[in-house]
Amino acid sequence: MFKKGSKYSRKQVGEIFYPGVGHPKGGDWATGYVRVEDKLLVFMNIGVPGRHSEYDYDNRYDETNETIVWYGKPNRHSGQPTFQKIFSGELIPHFFARWDSSNIQFTYLGVGNYISHEDGHKLKKEDGEEFETIQVKFHCNDANEILPVVEEESVFALEKHMEDFLVKNWAITSLAKKYDIYEEEGVKVGKQYPAGTGHMDILAISKDKTEFLVIELKKGRTSDETVGQTLRYMGYIQEDLANDNQEVKGCIIALDNDKKLEYALKASPDISFMRYEINFKLIPTANGEIWSNNG
Repeated sequence: MFKKGSKYSRKQVGEIFYPGVGHPKGGDWATGYVRVEDKLLVFMNIGVPGRHSEYDYDNRYDETNETIVWYGKPNRHSGQPTFQKIFSGELIPHFFARWDSSNIQFTYLGVGNYISHEDGHKLKKEDGEEFETIQVKFHCNDANEILPVVEEESVFALEKHMEDFLVKNWAITSLAKKYDIYEEEGVKVGKQYPAGTGHMDILAISKDKTEFLVIELKKGRTSDETVGQTLRYMGYIQEDLANDNQEVKGCIIALDNDKKLEYALKASPDISFMRYEINFKLIPTANGEIWSNNG
């Protein structure tokens, strides 16, 4: 997902999680850290205060030992859900750092492996006033050391475009026999439909309006991530959009199946799987020769 040592702006990170639309404006995305599904994206300043913050955190990174000392926002403590989930491994922190607050680019340090924490750590605002927060120490690992390996980049790039292709060519797909792209007031809004903490790839509805279909392309994610996210989106639609007489189903689309996905879907009967194929041909010219431009 991210390459250790590479540089990313908040906007670029947002594009990875919300392809084509970018991250939501303002809110936590403009602050030190933001939660996206089971990931905590930490944008920290080291040695300098934030661009629009009166708080000066004593964040540190030891490159030799690959350790991070990180501070939460004011008045945060270990009893809060976010930190409890970090300690248990339920929430995975990804660290991005910069040493110049005027630079929009952050260096990706890796995934934080929790070591220890201390509540009530005292820091000072720019005006000298003290405040308390939690200090957490991590060992920083490359993402591949902790997270399951995802599909190769070429497949990831292909499936990002597949979403656009499906929407534009919906009428010729097998799904179109039963479903239409979801509309509101006559406008197709099913692509990247907002669902609380994220945007589902495609939301469709059956022609008789009795069933919603949440469609997710694997797009480089692990099988567990894809199934979990599909289930979350299905739950959101069931709770916030569907009425008592409407069912909610899911559909995962990928280049190939794998055992992890197969096992997960056996326990999720409301989610189906579809595999796509791509045919690529080179067509010779009329005289059978390969055309070339040799001047």
